[in-house]
This record gives sequence, structure tokens and C-alpha cells, in this order.
Amino acid sequence: MAVVTGARGDIGHAVAHALSERGAEVWCVDIRPPESAAETGMRWVELDITDADAVERFFERVRDETGPADLLVNAAGGPGRIRTPIDEVTDEVWQRVLTLNLTGTFNCCRAAVRQLKRTGKTGSIVNISSGAGRTYSRTGVQAYAAAKAGVIGLTRQLARELGPMDIRVNCVAPGLIVSDGTREELGRLTEEDLRAHLDGVALRRLGEAHDLISPVLFFLNPASGYVTGQTVSADGGSIMLG
Repeated sequence: MAVVTGARGDIGHAVAHALSERGAEVWCVDIRPPESAAETGMRWVELDITDADAVERFFERVRDETGPADLLVNAAGGPGRIRTPIDEVTDEVWQRVLTLNLTGTFNCCRAAVRQLKRTGKTGSIVNISSGAGRTYSRTGVQAYAAAKAGVIGLTRQLARELGPMDIRVNCVAPGLIVSDGTREELGRLTEEDLRAHLDGVALRRLGEAHDLISPVLFFLNPASGYVTGQTVSADGGSIMLG
């Protein structure tokens, strides 16, 4: 049983479809689900992941209706306002970006693990971070870089804590992916700006949502059963860390 948050976004939707196509029953979570969704094997639920009580109720519903989610992909998130100098960042903007990207991920991990522990099931969690969490935000969003770095730290900590229960926690850090969250930004790039960005990408192309499917599925698959606490960069070779 799988839960994918941010399932209406390009990355979440691609992962949810890939899981469904491979026979998983998928709960698709988003704060703005489609008005009509008839995909076989996929249930859509409106959920604000920053609302901890609502998240708890949702995972209880999953447990009651289909059994606890033993696969969780935390793909919900968003960068916030780009290129705002730190001295102009408001408390409200800072908190909103951190709450969505970091606290929302924490809420879902906590609720999912509670249900797994109560039923004695094992599981696999994949958190979606960002290259901004491994280096810096190319668009200058301080809160986004901090939150996504926090997601990587949370991943390691949970992997250490939950390992004895055979609940694995890993992370995928995308580079610049063509998605609903980046198209506006990409549209503002000049040809020279785009070329300069691609010069820093070993594969010399922008990423697409489908490029995230295989790394996520690898972590979810029992074949990676001895892998936990890891972060892999899916960025075309922009960041090469040992």
C-alpha cells in the first residue's frame, strides 16, 4: 500500500503512476486534487500536510480501509518567493516554506510510522529533497535551502531510529526539473542563462519528472533492502559528492 504526497505535481504524479502501473494500490495526496480522477488503482485525497491532526486522521483512514501504508513518498513541497534578500524575508514567508517542506514531511513520516508500528509491518519511506539542500538554492530562497537540508537530516535520523524495525528511510535530491514549480522561472531565462546552467550539468540537459521515477522506485523496492539513510542526487551530474 503506497501513499504519495504532492501527487498532483509533476514529480509526485509521475511516481504515483509508476507505482500504480506496477500493481501497487496508491493513495494520491494533494492540497488541490483533480476535480475528477478515474485512474485505476489510485485514490485521490485532499490533504494539507502542514495540518498534523489532518495527517493523522488520513493515515488512520488508510489503515482502516486498505491496511497501513508500507510505502510512502513525500513529494509535496514548494520553493516560495525567489531571489528575496534575507533582510527582506518576512517571518511569515520563512515559516510557510519551512512548514510545507520540512514540517509537512515530518508530519507524514510520523503518522505513517505510528501505523506501521501498531501493526508490526515493515516499510520504506522516500523523501524528496533538492539539490538546494545539498549545496544552495540557485534561486536564492533561504528557507527552501534550509528546509531541504533539513529533509536530508531528518532522513538520516529516521533511518537510524527505525532501522531495527526494518523501516527504511532514504532521500532523492533532484536538480532543476522541468515541472509546474519551475516553468515560470525557466521561462524567464535567456538563452545565455540556460546555456550557462546546462554547462554545469554533466548530461547537458534539464531534468524531467520521469527522471525521478527510477531512483524513487529503487529505494522502495525490496531489492534495496540493505540500503537506508542515503541521499541520491538525480540532477544529471550537477552535484557530484562522494
